[in-house]
Amino acid sequence: MKQFFQALRFVWPYRWRIVLAWVCAVLIGGLWVGSFSAILPMFNLLFQPPERGVRFSEQPDPDHPGRLERVLEASDQWHVVRDEKVECFEVKGQTVRVAPDVRVVRSEEGLMRLAQKAKAKGRFYASSVRVLADWLPKDRFKSLVWVMAAVVAMSVARGALTYVNDYLVGHGVSRAMLSLRLRVYDRVLRARLALFSRIGAGDIMSRFQQDCFLITEGMKTILGKVVREPIKAAACLVGAVWIGVSIDPYLPVIVLVSAPVVGVLVRSFARRMRRASRKALESQATLVEILEESLLGIRAVKGYRLEGHERKKFFVGGRRLFKQQLRAVRIDAVTSPVVETIFMVVAVAAVLVGIKMMIDRGLGAAGVEELTLFLALLVGALDPIRKLSNVNNRLQRAASGAQRVFELLESESEPRYGATGQVLPRLRERIEFRGVSFAYSGGSGPVLRDINLTVRRGEVLAVIGRTGCGKTTLVSLIPRFFDPTEGAVLIDGTDIQEVTLRSLRDQIAIVTQETILFGDSVANNIALGARQSAKAPARREIVAAARAAHADEFIRNLPDGYDTVLAERGGSLSGGERQRLALARAIIRDPTILILDEATSALDEETQQKIQDTLRAFAKNRTTFLIAHRLSTLSIVDRIAIMDAGRIVDVGTHEELLERCALYRRLRDIGLDGGP
Repeated sequence: MKQFFQALRFVWPYRWRIVLAWVCAVLIGGLWVGSFSAILPMFNLLFQPPERGVRFSEQPDPDHPGRLERVLEASDQWHVVRDEKVECFEVKGQTVRVAPDVRVVRSEEGLMRLAQKAKAKGRFYASSVRVLADWLPKDRFKSLVWVMAAVVAMSVARGALTYVNDYLVGHGVSRAMLSLRLRVYDRVLRARLALFSRIGAGDIMSRFQQDCFLITEGMKTILGKVVREPIKAAACLVGAVWIGVSIDPYLPVIVLVSAPVVGVLVRSFARRMRRASRKALESQATLVEILEESLLGIRAVKGYRLEGHERKKFFVGGRRLFKQQLRAVRIDAVTSPVVETIFMVVAVAAVLVGIKMMIDRGLGAAGVEELTLFLALLVGALDPIRKLSNVNNRLQRAASGAQRVFELLESESEPRYGATGQVLPRLRERIEFRGVSFAYSGGSGPVLRDINLTVRRGEVLAVIGRTGCGKTTLVSLIPRFFDPTEGAVLIDGTDIQEVTLRSLRDQIAIVTQETILFGDSVANNIALGARQSAKAPARREIVAAARAAHADEFIRNLPDGYDTVLAERGGSLSGGERQRLALARAIIRDPTILILDEATSALDEETQQKIQDTLRAFAKNRTTFLIAHRLSTLSIVDRIAIMDAGRIVDVGTHEELLERCALYRRLRDIGLDGGP
């Protein structure tokens, strides 16, 4: 639950909305108990016949507070006459004669009679009933109509306040979750690439969707229902205990004894729910990853007739998710009935004990009224308790989601672009790898071993080698996608770990074999390369970069030319067209360091030759790293670095390597297609 409560901190800026919602919750609780308390005046108006005679009763002595005296009650139909000759009282027809020292009071009817009896017994509700009796008409039916109208009015007011409560809580929680999502998204964007190698994109997407949804529901529950429903239940239970004590001091004990039992059960269910929710979220993330892989690789799926294989994988993942969700559903479904049944058994037991006391002690009609109110308040507490029974389960699901989301929020991030380090001037002399070794976290061993390499400004260096020898990892150290585990990468003698990321990456352009385009216009996709500048590039600069990359011709043939909005990942373009747009993006950036990771692999020979001429001109006075898999791409390089098993075997020109490097000759013989 620690991470969930940390997520609640994002609600703090919107605390006054929540406080106002809690004020509404208090008013809802008062109206809730008021609706059930109306059973007492309704019972009295319906079932208590008016007094028509005379009788003795005990009432508080006005001259001696705290003492009771016997008085004679006479209804309005009787005429009272004081008579010196009568020792006590004498009844004749509608006349009663009493001795001068006998105190006579008029017996009340309806609610006034209820207030009189409550005051005689010292009940806490006596003054409220008295005010109500003074305000309502004397006619029993009219009084009942007004009481029923008050119950309806309280229900309407309670509904309106519930709406306001839910709206305010929902508004505050939604704003808080927006802030949390933005914070997590910013953290993910700034996270080191090691996070993405450990947690796949599908898992991260699942955490943004399902896990954040569970946190939202948990926040709404703990700030809304967990505040509102306990107030309603507590108000009813306090009233029930008070009334129960007036019947018998031991009667409320039967109700309160259920609390520990319910607490133990709810805690047991909560532990199981948290485990089930965690596994269900992990299974759902796996299912999203399977779906993402299938959709992104749909050409391979169809080309190799893998539909059945992918369908089976999806079925297995879906079946696993179904089992985990079903377990959570069972736990959630059993919690509410169990808690409700326990509370109902306790309530019934309390009522039976109360009735037994009435029978044994002869409490009469007044006892029936109080026992009825006691039962009504218990019923009033039952509905909030029923709603709260699965709250802990929902909070445990939210806690599982928060734990996964905060794993992203607490992941190691790169330094802020301009926050730490010195500003690195544009490259003037050389890039140097000095004793560099690198191993991925959790990997089986080092990927790079003791790399020593110097590349001069304006030089084009090709890096070739067998698949998995570490070529892409080597060039990934230059923009600090990863940091060396040993050694250092230096630019003009300065360790790049001591400079700001902004000043480093602003002078680097990268074109990879897997071209990434965004769902935006063609012009904006090219202009992204120059986003680091204060001024957005002009249209003529975008067109010039596209022409240099030999992309202008096909762009103008698109429906809206440079304003054509591309499909997701540029799916409406061919592989060669996507690569040319990526090259245009690199050209408009005007970098001092250019990294080409098989950037022309999807081009035909004619277009590749044109682009190589462009690259030859563009690479002047820039340091270029070229990961090459094709012989033709080596025509523009100055030197070639041969890698094998994470080491640089040799560095030299084409002629030098042909003469002294056996590995280079073998790669040449097989066409240089060593893989990335």
